[in-house]
Amino acid sequence: MSELASERYTDRLATGPLILVQEVLNTRAAGKPALQDLLSTPDSATSWLAGALDEWSRRTGAEAPAIEVDEPGLVRLQQLRASLQMTVSGAVRDTPTRSAPKGVSGALEVRIDADGVFSVAPRGKDVPWVVAAVLNEITNSQLTGTWRRLKMCRNRVCSVAFYDGTNPNNGAWHDVRICGNAVNLRASRARRAAASA
Repeated sequence: MSELASERYTDRLATGPLILVQEVLNTRAAGKPALQDLLSTPDSATSWLAGALDEWSRRTGAEAPAIEVDEPGLVRLQQLRASLQMTVSGAVRDTPTRSAPKGVSGALEVRIDADGVFSVAPRGKDVPWVVAAVLNEITNSQLTGTWRRLKMCRNRVCSVAFYDGTNPNNGAWHDVRICGNAVNLRASRARRAAASA
């Protein structure tokens, strides 16, 4: 298995198929020095998607199609990422349940098998299929209660997407040693400077 985009930044990976959403979020360039934006070219996006969809398939048991990203598809993936970042980072933090990204849509197909079991599957080809799969995983995670556990590091410089598997679900940093200590130290210094002024 190739390295996932999220593994570049954190070991706090989403459980189950929600990894696909975390993967989209963590394609961005971050860190010091900044790592490559995996959605910078159609080739880098195609390569990243192969690994991300392999992991998604392994976790779901569903088969993912081979995806080829072209220029319009790349723009659509970048728009999906931007919408997800705004949603998960807290642009809608004051609402009790975060909504699906605005301005992004995908087609889903509802199926019933011979045993009467219903299933929902992404429709489309290439990037439209990926967008539908991501939105489907968001919907599923909202139903199972795991959506609220996907967060972005509160260190605005960082903003790495991480999965908060802690019991109280109150994590704020993708890694408290890296981001939490730095932010808390700056705030402490600012308070001391204000108190002595």
